[in-house]
Amino acid sequence: MWRQIVDYKYKTNSPNLFCCPDKGASPFWKGVLWARQAAQMGYAWNVGDGSRIRFGEDRWFGNSSLAIQFWPLYILVNEKVKSIKNAWDGNSLKFSFRSTFPSTLMDLWWEIVSIAESIVFADEPDSPIWTFNSKGQYSVQSLYAVVNFRGVKPVYPNAICGLCIPPRVQVFLWLLSKNKLLTRDNLSKRSEVSNKSCLFCVLNLKVLTTSFLSVVLLKQFGLSSLMCLILI
Repeated sequence: MWRQIVDYKYKTNSPNLFCCPDKGASPFWKGVLWARQAAQMGYAWNVGDGSRIRFGEDRWFGNSSLAIQFWPLYILVNEKVKSIKNAWDGNSLKFSFRSTFPSTLMDLWWEIVSIAESIVFADEPDSPIWTFNSKGQYSVQSLYAVVNFRGVKPVYPNAICGLCIPPRVQVFLWLLSKNKLLTRDNLSKRSEVSNKSCLFCVLNLKVLTTSFLSVVLLKQFGLSSLMCLILI
């Protein structure tokens, strides 16, 4: 009996972590499902037999789920959690709508039908692909980078460490990349600065965006503007 309860609650017969419900779950499992929300952004699917992939909610076509790509139609669908295997029989899509939709949405519907016609089922089960790794395999390090830095990789500090320059210049460039130099705009965040105008161009620093790392900014404003930004 307990095994039947566990199988029903966690869907062990058709495992898909992204489909597990959180209602009535233990605190440990709620923590796992919280990490699932971050991991879901990095997973895409290769279609196999179509039994594990949700047609509208999972990402298996394009850079996002079909629910996002065809949102005006998705909100009208009754069967929102349906696998590809149950939604597409090779000839037609098995969806019903809670209300009629205008003719302007018919173009979206035919696009979905054309996407479904491109599905090629296979005998092997559906396989997930981790898109935040070049090898397509999940790693804790890549997920940690997504959770903490939203997938943004620190490019400039790594490039600075590889330069053959004096250490004090490396420290200066590192502070510059982090926007931690004691410029007037940064000082104004700590305490009140009476004069916030630039010493060279006599402009209010609120108008300028302090971005030392923009090559376009340096090309447009030249060396004098750079001196304005690094001068206290």
